[in-house]
Amino acid sequence: MKHLFISLLSLGSVGYAQGQTSSSVGPVIGFNASTAPYEYDHTFTTHYRTGGAIGALVNVQRQHLALQIAALYQQKGFRMDDEHTSSSGLYTRQKNDYRLNYLNLPVQVAYAFRPDGQGVQVFAGGYIGVLLRGKAELDAYYEDAINGTSGARQGAIKLKPGRANDSYSIHSYSQRIDAGLQAGAGYRYEQLLLQLSYSYGLRDIGARYEKGVAAGFITPSYYNRVAQVSVAYLFGHSD
Repeated sequence: MKHLFISLLSLGSVGYAQGQTSSSVGPVIGFNASTAPYEYDHTFTTHYRTGGAIGALVNVQRQHLALQIAALYQQKGFRMDDEHTSSSGLYTRQKNDYRLNYLNLPVQVAYAFRPDGQGVQVFAGGYIGVLLRGKAELDAYYEDAINGTSGARQGAIKLKPGRANDSYSIHSYSQRIDAGLQAGAGYRYEQLLLQLSYSYGLRDIGARYEKGVAAGFITPSYYNRVAQVSVAYLFGHSD
């Protein structure tokens, strides 16, 4: 990921050095559909949830190629609707809603089929996200056939960024840093830029326990997956 960002920034620098670039910047707003493959003692059934994104985009154009860097406040997360019976006879049902709010920094290279950067374009790159805050709304129920016990849990808890030291708050932490790849297609008409993208998280953002009885034990594992449509209005100049 580090080498990818360095290469993308080098491309923009070369364009400026040759004096053949146009640069523009402007606000961007988007709509997300996000989910996360989730594993704990089994693979859970998860679904997409909706959210938004808002921020700013910088576009450095050199004929067909453009370097695009954005800073976005982006809402991610997933919905869980899962039933499972373990080999020991433990039945669980969970309908939970996870919301994760990030500062996202995508960096990508776009290729426009016209040399002026207008019209259809495709792009690919990577992103780094910093978890700002999160929330999980829980609706869980269990039955233990062997011991003849059952119980339920409902309510909401905060998802804090970082690593957990409390072994009894297994769902209250998520990793602070997310990172992954993204690609998509877009269309530019004068100052308007419409883009459709899909981001694929490569970093397991589930909590990890360093202290307490849960240290070294199985912990949740999940990865962000986000489809987004966005529109930007770019103000700029040519060099």
